[in-house]
Amino acid sequence: MMLKRYLEQRHIDLDSGRSCLALEREYWQALEVLAYEDGWNNWRDFFYMRVLPDKPEDISLASHVRKMVTVFLFDEFDERRSSVGTVTHFQ
Repeated sequence: MMLKRYLEQRHIDLDSGRSCLALEREYWQALEVLAYEDGWNNWRDFFYMRVLPDKPEDISLASHVRKMVTVFLFDEFDERRSSVGTVTHFQ
C-alpha cells in the first residue's frame, strides 16, 4: 500500500497492551521537538503525560495524536506572536 511509505511506526504501551502507532514522519519530529521544548527527556514521556490522557474514546489514537500536536504547535505559535506584540488566538 502506497500510504505506508509515508508513515513511520513506533511501539507504545497502552493500558490495553502494547500497540503500534503509525504517523507521518513530520508528526514524529514535531512530537520530539515539543517534548524537548517542554522539558521532557524523550517523546514517550511527553506522549504519556501530555497527549494520551486527553484522548476521547470516539477518535482513533493516530487522529488524536495529530490533533494534539497541531493544538500544541498553534499554542506555541500564539505564545510567540503575543510575545512580539501581535496577539492571535486560535480555537
